[in-house]
Amino acid sequence: MLKNLVLEPRLTEAEAGAVCSVLVTRLGGSYSRLLGIKLAGMESEESFKWFVASVLLGSPVRPSNALAAYRELESGGLLEPHRLATVEEALLVERLQAAGVTGYTRRIATTLTLAAESLVVDYEADINRLHFFAEDARDLEGRLRQLGRKIPHRAVNLFLTEMRGVWDKARPGLALAAVEAAFRLGVIDNREGVEVADELRAIWDRTGHRGRTYADFEVALARLGENYCEKRHCFSCPMNKLCVSRTHGQEFRQ
Repeated sequence: MLKNLVLEPRLTEAEAGAVCSVLVTRLGGSYSRLLGIKLAGMESEESFKWFVASVLLGSPVRPSNALAAYRELESGGLLEPHRLATVEEALLVERLQAAGVTGYTRRIATTLTLAAESLVVDYEADINRLHFFAEDARDLEGRLRQLGRKIPHRAVNLFLTEMRGVWDKARPGLALAAVEAAFRLGVIDNREGVEVADELRAIWDRTGHRGRTYADFEVALARLGENYCEKRHCFSCPMNKLCVSRTHGQEFRQ
């Protein structure tokens, strides 16, 4: 189907579904899937692992180093609230540095240990209890942000993006980079509408994707937007031949 795809300013539903599948294949899906974290079962242990990964990925370090840092903590048995809350700072910093995290190591280490302490003290070391006690989506985000010494907004948004569909109160806003990417690919024709997230979800749900989830799609869109669309790296973009805006010679618009 993609061989004969004729790109118009707005793709048909079938074309959009096909492009979405190619996007996830080329850009990769969710980080939790990449790390082998199984969120679908709603197990607190898995949710906490993804929380730790989100803090690392939401820090000002390269994603590859953040993923390597997660593996280091995993191999050290530190992906458990009680263990992370009581680990010596020097050991945690050493693990982060071993993964190539050379800057912000103490800040990241402190953020992780204080967040784990908050979970132990306030939620009986069960991050799913935090979700249970949250009144709504806004309260959930606030409770996550207030863990320890305040979790960065980017980390909370990363966490909630992949918890969407797992926790019923996880309803983060769609990243602007994801909206821009979807618009430039021709999947949507309006970047300003309040119903963009619902539209993207509907397009994804109406097309089969061989075990991939909407979280895979949303993360891939954000990755495309951040790494290519926003930086205007059109010629090196893995989706350049399927990009409606490039095919039709449209100028980059903020």
